[in-house]
Formats: sequence, structure tokens, C-alpha cells
Amino acid sequence: MKQVSIVVPVYNVEDYLARCLDSLVKQSEEDIEIIVVNDGSPDHSQDIIDDYVRRYPEKVRSIMKENGGLSDARNAGLRTVETPYVMFVDSDDYVEKDYVKKSLEVLKRDDSDLVVFSYVQDYLSDNTSEVIPLKLKEGVTSLTEDPFILAYTSNAAWNKLYKTSLFKDNGIEFPKGLVYEDLATTPRILSLCKRVSYLNEPLYRYQVGRPGQIMGKVRDDVVRVGELVVDYFKEKGLFETYYNELYYITYVNIIEILRQAMSSPDKEKVHDLIEKAFAFKEKHFKKDIQGYSLTYGRKDGIYLNKTLCKMYYKVKHL
Repeated sequence: MKQVSIVVPVYNVEDYLARCLDSLVKQSEEDIEIIVVNDGSPDHSQDIIDDYVRRYPEKVRSIMKENGGLSDARNAGLRTVETPYVMFVDSDDYVEKDYVKKSLEVLKRDDSDLVVFSYVQDYLSDNTSEVIPLKLKEGVTSLTEDPFILAYTSNAAWNKLYKTSLFKDNGIEFPKGLVYEDLATTPRILSLCKRVSYLNEPLYRYQVGRPGQIMGKVRDDVVRVGELVVDYFKEKGLFETYYNELYYITYVNIIEILRQAMSSPDKEKVHDLIEKAFAFKEKHFKKDIQGYSLTYGRKDGIYLNKTLCKMYYKVKHL
């Protein structure tokens, strides 16, 4: 049996897909399978997928489904995984040659449930790149030993190697139809890990600025995802233990969405988002946060006060 399954959701990426799949079929680790999930893509992506299935029948297999979004496509692939380990790659991105091998070596060496590694961010608008290092020191730890990992581990699904059992044995999937699906999933995964390894080596190439990427729209998904995370930790009796970390990871993401929303001309949606954001904060986080700062710039304090937030939006659109 193969060791690692790599789930690749596909939608409208015909210009990027071959590069992605090339980086996977040419991995230095041979003991892998690549599960390519066509999420009802209307372009020629399936022609590309069929070509790779034909050329690499021992490595690549195709799943076709009706469009359901990124989470639904990942879940469809995940349900077919039978290997001990699983990874996720977005089909407009690509990976380094030792992406699987190095992360798998670390997982087995450390007897870990999860490996988190750093990545390179490629900015397509000006053809520049930036290494995004880990916010945590390299090595092995767990959430019970170091609560900071809940706050500072990247939520992205794609810079990680997982034991498949984390998903399968605990019924964890990505929430269908929601943006910020990784925020709903990664904290739950971390809560289940006995050992987590951090590898400060950039093995993944994340593309920023591709036409068609989901960004810029005013949506309340991040608040809905925050509710999922908080509800999960409350159900497990862990909310008070990780109160500060949960406050931090949910609200820094909400602040980022509020910051983006300030440029939107859609007053009704922006005001609705502000109301929902502060209702979420009042519902779950009445006590002040300890040990973390929710603000980075001079204006960030605006996003901690509903009245100031609305006033700032009004002034920007006079």
C-alpha cells in the first residue's frame, strides 16, 4: 500500500494545473498517490487530469464531481484515502521535490501525528517571492505542552502532513460552502495530536494574486467558522483551557476581514458583518485576552470597538 495520499481539488485552473501535477509526480518519495478531484470545473482541467492519469496510472487517480466548493472537493478526496498519511495541495500552487520525503521523514523520526512546515509565498502581480517562516521554533511539542501552537500554527491545510486517522477516527472534515475552512479544521486537528513536529524548511509554493482566487468580497464566513471552532472546544471541555488562544485565532482573522471590508461600497453587507463580528465577540469573549495582542498597526484598535468601526467606515465613504 502507498504511504501518502495527496488530495488536489481542482476548479478553473487549467493554466496552473500541469505545473502543480508535475511537481507531485516528480516527488523524490515514490510511495505516494495523487488524488485529483475535479470539482465540476468548466474549463479544460479534466483533459489535463486525464493526461496525467494516462501517463502515471500508478500514481494519479481522478475523481469527478458536481461543483461544491473547495471544502467539498477536499472532503470527497479525503473520503477515498486509505493510506496512513495525507496531504493537501491547492491546484494553482506547487511543491518542492522533497515536499513529501522530508516531511514524512520528520513525522516518522519524531513519532508525530502532524508535521507543519514553512512555505514560499509567490506574488504573481510583480513576480516576487517571500519565504514565510514558522512562528514557532523547530522541534516537537503538543498543545498540552505549549498552548502557543494553537495561536501561532498556520491554519492552512496545505503546509502539513497528517496522520489520516486524525480525520477518519474523529469525523473531521472541512465545512462545506465556507471560506476560511482551514480555520475551522486546523485547531480541531491540533487538539487531537499527541505530538506535533515543526520543520522550518519551505517545501510549498503558495501563489498569491491569481485571477479568480476567492478574495475581496464582503462575507461573514469567518464569523461562522469562528462559531464552529468555539463550539467544538466547548463540547470537548477545552474552551476555558485555551480561552486566550481561541480568542486570538478567531478574532485576528475577523479583524483582517473587517479591515478588508472598509474599502467595500456595499454599506449594508459591511454593517451586517460588523454587527455579527461584535456579537460573536460579546457572546464568547467577555473577558480580556491575556498574553496576546490583537492589534498590529495604529488603526487596528478601531476593529475592537463597534462604534469606532462603523464611524471609520462612514468617514472612508464620505
